[in-house]
Order: sequence, then structure tokens, then C-alpha cells
Amino acid sequence: MLVKQNTKEQILGIEEQIKRLKEKQKRILNNTQREIGKYLMDSWEVEDVNEAKELIDAFNHQVKSLSEASSSKEDNQEDKNFLQNPPKG
Repeated sequence: MLVKQNTKEQILGIEEQIKRLKEKQKRILNNTQREIGKYLMDSWEVEDVNEAKELIDAFNHQVKSLSEASSSKEDNQEDKNFLQNPPKG
């Protein structure tokens, strides 16, 4: 009986820990999004939320293209580094 109770308590403890971690994850995500939004509005000197959304929509395609190009460039650099310095083993 004691082992069963101990196991049950451990499971409940783990479930509580998971719940707290999910709440912490949500807080971190919300804070990050708020911080990024504030940074964007400050750096673009925009005060109106709708104006900020319009600007984001207007530049969305360009940002994605630049991001993809940058990612591709990094991948090519990693491939080049790998070919120049293959792993030993």
C-alpha cells in the first residue's frame, strides 16, 4: 500500500510540475512577444497598432525572402566548412 501511495504522490507531483512549467512557458512567450512588439514600434516610431500591422503586412514578403536567403547562405557556409574540415574519425 505504501509503495502505491508513494507512486501516486510522485505522479501528482510531476503533473503539478508540468502544469507550472506550461504556465511559465506561456508567461515567457507572452513577455517575449510584448517585448518584440514594443521594440518594433519604438524602432519604427509607430504609435498606432493598426499602422504597425499594416507595415508588418507590407514588409512581410521582403522579410521572409531575406530570412530565407540568409538561412540558405548559412547552410552553404556550413557545407563549405564541412568540406574544408571534415570530421575526423
